[in-house]
Amino acid sequence: MNTPLPLPPLVDGVALDLAPHRNNAGCLARSLIVAEGLDGFGRAFSTSGLDAAATALGLPAQWGEGEPDNVACEGQTVDVGALARVTAVRVAGVASGGTTAGVFRLHGDDGTVTPVRLRLADFLSRQPAEDSTLFAEADFLYDIGGRTQRKAQPRIWLATVRLSEPAPCTRLELPVNPDLHLFGIWLTPDGS
Repeated sequence: MNTPLPLPPLVDGVALDLAPHRNNAGCLARSLIVAEGLDGFGRAFSTSGLDAAATALGLPAQWGEGEPDNVACEGQTVDVGALARVTAVRVAGVASGGTTAGVFRLHGDDGTVTPVRLRLADFLSRQPAEDSTLFAEADFLYDIGGRTQRKAQPRIWLATVRLSEPAPCTRLELPVNPDLHLFGIWLTPDGS
């Protein structure tokens, strides 16, 4: 069994509420069979070793029981709330089918749209994508049909993009790419 990795510090960001947008079950507590999982074939993280990450990500109490725990990106719009200007975007998530990029759009009340390109490595990759680091690692993978794959150690990555100048943001538009799975999003407000 792996020793849980310490989480990167997240104190400089405001966590966005992804609960209304979760549409995919990518973590399982036991060998349940899920329709899609992380890759459309039912592959999923084992919850073993991910408890600290689940707490940091605010995953639902029933996580791992087949309920949605991540957002497969389909262009959803996430309300940001009262933040005025943003200097960085941090995303905890994974890609399926190899390293994948997506354009997130920061929308300001003044009509401005600031595109932010983020890359996430595949959940089975051993190396992070550019501007990413390891966020958490599961002890093993549930493969197609709920079979346990102990040699596979899927990972959740943390990607960070710092903006060249602060951008207004009252809502965040996610990419249209269901191969990007997001577990958490944090925005760094200007002045922090």
